[in-house]
Amino acid sequence: MVNVSDTKKMSKPELSPAGPETERKLPPIEDVRDAISNFLAQMVDAQEVSVTKLVLLDAEKVTWEAEADVYVPNPTIRALDLPMEKEVLDCQKYLLRMDKHLNIVAYGRRYPVRDKDSGEDRYIVEDRYSVMEREDRE
Repeated sequence: MVNVSDTKKMSKPELSPAGPETERKLPPIEDVRDAISNFLAQMVDAQEVSVTKLVLLDAEKVTWEAEADVYVPNPTIRALDLPMEKEVLDCQKYLLRMDKHLNIVAYGRRYPVRDKDSGEDRYIVEDRYSVMEREDRE
């Protein structure tokens, strides 16, 4: 039977040889979200950008993946030049990847597609906007 009062020596945490002050630090979430919002606002005629999902894919390479809703003016109503009290906005979904320097390395629009067999909605990403991932950004 084990005695609760017996003590056991715990292992000490291992620090990197360079010291804790030089260990890699992640950028603040606000900076990542702002970089995504600024990029999408410049790329499309966005009235509003809302980051809906943000995931750290690889902690070693500090690779981020994000989903965002972008609200843009409806092109049909704009083309017809109808008088409106309030502008009609369409919601477009985007999927983006970022590197550790908060550079967008790939992005694309997500389109909902209904599966014929199951009737469930799923998304496909239009890859015409993809950017080649470059190793020289490391």
